[in-house]
Amino acid sequence: MLLEAIFAIGTIIITEFARVACREVIEQWTSRSKENASNHGGYSERTNKTPKDIINDIEIIDTEIVDLERKKQRDIYVPISDNEHLEYLEFLRNEKFNDYQKAKKKEIAEEQYKNPDNYETSVLKNDSIHVLQYHMGQVVLEKKCAEPGCGKPMILQSRKRLDGSLYCLDDFFWSCTGYYSNLPFKCNATQKFQAKDTALLHKSDIFEFQLSQSDLSRIFNEKSVQKSTINRVKYHLRDKDNEVLCPIHYVPMILREKREHKGVALDMFFLACPHPKCPQLFKLKSPAQLAAYLSRKEGRGIL
Repeated sequence: MLLEAIFAIGTIIITEFARVACREVIEQWTSRSKENASNHGGYSERTNKTPKDIINDIEIIDTEIVDLERKKQRDIYVPISDNEHLEYLEFLRNEKFNDYQKAKKKEIAEEQYKNPDNYETSVLKNDSIHVLQYHMGQVVLEKKCAEPGCGKPMILQSRKRLDGSLYCLDDFFWSCTGYYSNLPFKCNATQKFQAKDTALLHKSDIFEFQLSQSDLSRIFNEKSVQKSTINRVKYHLRDKDNEVLCPIHYVPMILREKREHKGVALDMFFLACPHPKCPQLFKLKSPAQLAAYLSRKEGRGIL
């Protein structure tokens, strides 16, 4: 049994999965987390902050970066000190993101160790694709790019199915966030999602996981459910999502509504980076993704 990746909401992807007690999985993960922390001399002083506090620090740093970028665009002459300070701020932002990952893993390990009965495992099959879609866009911990000299976090993505056909496990893959870096550090590495003998350890109160993909889709297609979901999501327009960070600037992405969506719920909302002129966005284009967003904001999905 291998612990391959951890999502920021506490879900763990387990590969080479054998049916073992949920408590045993948690004990293995928390034990390994403590060992890693011990081998690295414990968590640094900076990571004594909560993940939320560190994200706030990153937002403050990014605001200062934006001010300097605007000054460079506005002024003909830019002092060398400004360029040096901008480089330092970008370095500091990256360091803060590393601290965030450490603090988040520590937070998840402590939560699971204290409350193992609040978690269960689900075996991934083609009729449970929505379990993976639920986690798309969220920060992934411990899944690092294996390309030499990279080591950046990877994110879960899926191929497009423009014909509207059902997704399958083979459609999902890991993509390096280094792809979004400025040259010459751009990394195009991808990795096939290991679908065979794979399970997810997740909180047991996610009702959407108790259904098949087709049942969830059928329920979501009921007009009353769609209307309620749309109204609830709209309430959070312009809110930030602390579990979905821009892969370039590491700031929480903001909920937006498309200008022309023709009332189609799965083509209506997306998360966008608040950093000026940043093109990064994440579409909420499946019932599972809408459920995940509402669960993060309200503690309850679409069911």
